[in-house]
Amino acid sequence: MNEDDGDLWPVVPSELVSETLSDMSVSAETFSTVVALTVALCEDPWLIGSEQVGSDPDWREVLIPKGYGIAEYRIDRKNQQVVLTRIVLF
Repeated sequence: MNEDDGDLWPVVPSELVSETLSDMSVSAETFSTVVALTVALCEDPWLIGSEQVGSDPDWREVLIPKGYGIAEYRIDRKNQQVVLTRIVLF
């Protein structure tokens, strides 16, 4: 941890995301790519390439790198955290 860590937004996976990632059929490479995406979201929840879902600017979706799927998340400004609500793996 360093002095800049106050700017990080912890990423909290929903129960659905936890179940998806704990599935033994998910490859280690896919799992690692999703984890790397969560680190990027920690650093900037308005990640370049993410798009607003509907009219709510805090409800977003982003493609999972390497074509592994799509992630949907909600930015909780009040608690300065990101809730990873759903991932769909391809």
